[in-house]
Amino acid sequence: MSKLPDHVGIDFGNHSVKAVELKGVGTNSPELINFGSQRTPHGVINSEDDMHQNQLADAVKTLFSTAKMRNKLVVMALPESSIFTRFLEFPGVKEEELENAVYYQAKEYIPMPIDDVHMNYVPLGINPEKNAQKVLLVAAPKKIIQIYQSVALKAGLEPIAIETESIAIGRSMFRSSGMKHVVMLDFGATSTDMSIMLDGQLVFSQSIAIGSDSLTQTIVNKFNFEYQQAEEYKRNYGVVEGILEGKMYATLSPILEAIMNEVSRGIEFYKNKTLSPAPNNVLLSGDGALLPGLADYISKVLGVSAVLSDPWKNIAVPDKFRNIVTKSASSYSVAIGLALKDE
Repeated sequence: MSKLPDHVGIDFGNHSVKAVELKGVGTNSPELINFGSQRTPHGVINSEDDMHQNQLADAVKTLFSTAKMRNKLVVMALPESSIFTRFLEFPGVKEEELENAVYYQAKEYIPMPIDDVHMNYVPLGINPEKNAQKVLLVAAPKKIIQIYQSVALKAGLEPIAIETESIAIGRSMFRSSGMKHVVMLDFGATSTDMSIMLDGQLVFSQSIAIGSDSLTQTIVNKFNFEYQQAEEYKRNYGVVEGILEGKMYATLSPILEAIMNEVSRGIEFYKNKTLSPAPNNVLLSGDGALLPGLADYISKVLGVSAVLSDPWKNIAVPDKFRNIVTKSASSYSVAIGLALKDE
């Protein structure tokens, strides 16, 4: 694969668009050049509507102008909820036959015409009991890819690569943590994306349709707060036991429990399909991961070590950015991973 030129990584989220520009990618110490975020207009993510795409493009233009980003080459991530993933096994199939075998079997599992998706797969080794090649199939609707290409072009940018959020997060997490076998949970506004990395490679991915907005709405319903007040309570008190007589913990824990149930099912599925042990570590990322007490809650429920990620680790950050980076570290995991892509 050819080496990518210097570029900006762009993460399109439901609440904000984030961008990161690095130099020295591929070296031991890349350096932060510029970064920033801009509020995402309501209802524009994944929209085919031309007006919505123009609104999102305008947000990107504002972000680049405010952050003084001059590089027009960009690498973007597709929302994990738009991606299809599937474990497949191919008994008796030789390595040189695998690509064709994946293509023909994928037709049975992808819930749309095969010609309407861009497809790839990750080899996961051999199942010795069945003498079967194991792969992780990853497919993205071409329509979704075209939406983000259109937004970039409307913003005056040149997209040079597109990949999934999980792959981008995995790149930044593996580089910053060095963990070889880890569960990654990316807490977004409308979904929680779970992925498992082994030796820096994505081996499992799923999107759970519960995000941090569900926590806020639960507080609204429970205490009859305005939405913004509920958001402030969530960010200030989180899921720490004992605060406010335990009322916030009691309110939020059922939602988090539902997410953790899906995470546990995902881990069991991964173990059964890959014949691998469960990872003993969980890394948290995304804006929702900043919820006070979340890491301790997950550690207790799953019985593993859960910590907030620091994707800026081993990246040289100028002093003028230091305070901002410290406050919002984990929320830039996707954008940093995209900026670190070098081929």
